[in-house]
Amino acid sequence: AEGKRHLEGYEIVRDLITERGGVMGKKLTFVVGDAVDPTVAASEATRLATREGVKIITGTFSSTLCGAASEAAARQNVIYWETSCVDPRLTKRGLKNVYRTEIDGTGFGWYNIEFIAKHLAHRLGKKTNELKIAYLSEDSSYGQSVTESARQRAKQEFGMEEVAAEYYTFTTNDLTPVILKLKNANPDILHHIARNQDAILFWRQAREQNFQVKAVVHAGATGYGSPDFGKAFGNDGNGPFALLEPGPGLIIEKFRPEGQQIERAFRAAVKARTGSDVPTGGHQLAGGGVWVLKLVLDAAKSDDPDKFRAAVMAMDVPVGSAINGWGLKFDENGQNTNARVQHYMLQWQNGQLVTVWPEEFTTNRAKWIPLGAWDARK
Repeated sequence: AEGKRHLEGYEIVRDLITERGGVMGKKLTFVVGDAVDPTVAASEATRLATREGVKIITGTFSSTLCGAASEAAARQNVIYWETSCVDPRLTKRGLKNVYRTEIDGTGFGWYNIEFIAKHLAHRLGKKTNELKIAYLSEDSSYGQSVTESARQRAKQEFGMEEVAAEYYTFTTNDLTPVILKLKNANPDILHHIARNQDAILFWRQAREQNFQVKAVVHAGATGYGSPDFGKAFGNDGNGPFALLEPGPGLIIEKFRPEGQQIERAFRAAVKARTGSDVPTGGHQLAGGGVWVLKLVLDAAKSDDPDKFRAAVMAMDVPVGSAINGWGLKFDENGQNTNARVQHYMLQWQNGQLVTVWPEEFTTNRAKWIPLGAWDARK
């Protein structure tokens, strides 16, 4: 489901680019590969480069796929432009033609603890070193990287008390034993990194077991960050927070003029395509990534890997300039720096993810802090 949303986001922005004269004065066209696992991701990347003659590969949305796809692209000396995967290892392998527009899992963990320390703690009437936090995560590189980054910062910088740390396989069909452990640990905050089905499973079983926690915090466009969670629960899903691209309530006027223009055009295009006033996180990651790819290509005036890299390294675009309010400043590893990839905390409120933090960027405010009883979150 998330892969399909990413592809739709690519297509929406491709059409926006075409309407604006294309890339380097040429029409942007796609050849699509479907990567269902790492082995297929590698073979599809190889096919796109060798049989289809593709010079730039973008994708993959998933931390389980991006490593294999990017290595295959590197072997064929084509540009690999990752827009979503957050595995920190992606840009640390010395592959000079591999780039990522999204922050990595380390950045997700950093942002989550920033939100807990700067926003949740005082709302709960506690100092940061009085907070009890439990970590729960699916066990892929995505979940591990976000979780371990959060654990380190929470303990070292804020002195938060870690009362549990549990990993599980996201294909599991029963999280009851883990929930019972968490009940015994009695945390104030649950930091849960999940995929789609396990987030739904956990929420359902947590209610069955009457697991009470003051706040649930997640990061990413899957799990609690996916529309699938809202479809599964409606108002019964009220409360969890997800670090994402901006949702309802965003004050677009806080962006720079060029950022306001493309953000409004993007949202209008999403509505025309999907009927929704608000892009999903998948739409935003993919669409934002392809838009900044256009900015780089227009600067490079070439898809030659060396000329492209020179253009990437020279990019210095401030926050608020592109879709999602992103800016651009890549490090030598090809990673867009955390400071330029503005992120937002959204909360499920009455069947919709709405922007609640940073408060200066939104008209909405966080609710249900603490969460309270399951039947009181209305």
